[in-house]
Amino acid sequence: MTLLMSNSRPTRWLDRVRRRTPAGGGVPGGGPRRPERPGKQAHSNDWVRSRPATALRAVLQRAVLIPVLRAELRTEVHGADVFDRIDGPAVIVANHSSHLDTVILLQALPARMRARTAAAAAADYFFDVWWRAIPSGLVIGAFPLERRGGVSSTPGELLKQGWSLIWFPEGGRSYDGVLREFKKGAAYVALENDVPVVPVALRGTYDAMPPKKRNWPAPGRPRVTVHFGEPLRGIPGEKAAAFVPRIQDAVVKLLAEAEAEDRAAGRSSGPRHRRR
Repeated sequence: MTLLMSNSRPTRWLDRVRRRTPAGGGVPGGGPRRPERPGKQAHSNDWVRSRPATALRAVLQRAVLIPVLRAELRTEVHGADVFDRIDGPAVIVANHSSHLDTVILLQALPARMRARTAAAAAADYFFDVWWRAIPSGLVIGAFPLERRGGVSSTPGELLKQGWSLIWFPEGGRSYDGVLREFKKGAAYVALENDVPVVPVALRGTYDAMPPKKRNWPAPGRPRVTVHFGEPLRGIPGEKAAAFVPRIQDAVVKLLAEAEAEDRAAGRSSGPRHRRR
């Protein structure tokens, strides 16, 4: 998502995406804040899902974002037809090792799904300053997700409004490309709102734009692949702690299958994706 960042000066409409102090927390630069509790949120950017912003985002994605991705990367998409079998919103879960992951996923989604998909983004990074918050919200439909603890009401509200969610349950990018253990947030939200989880394997994004090494894709149009798996649903009475391993196993299986296909074809797409 660093492709979206700019360095222009603030404008008056900054007030619409201004960071709000969490209940019970301190002030910026002050003492430590308490972890966010369920039902609370420290940030708000509802404006990015207004009709004007949604329409503008569709134009920006079609006219700017997707053409840039096509010019810089060779993207292959497998299994996107799973969305033909989903009636309503879903939580789209993938491995995460690059800022490219969100935009590549958006590019890979069917157009009807892309138009109603919001991406979870770390509140403490993408929403700490206006020049990351505004473009992230406007171009990719990002909504703030607190990583310090608890799940806000925002994901559930979005699902109820018919928005699908892109969610990276590792809690952040993997700095070596190796899959980390999934956290429970995505599973919890899917169970609470009775929506399916679509597992996704992303390969090649780490090589194309690794964390802390590149802010733009590597030259030569690197190859990246997106593999969508069959939707998963919670079993009656299942808790998030039991659903998470099933979700991660599905992503691991997709990664392994994609890696095997690459090896059989004599291709290399970065480090092996395995659990720690």
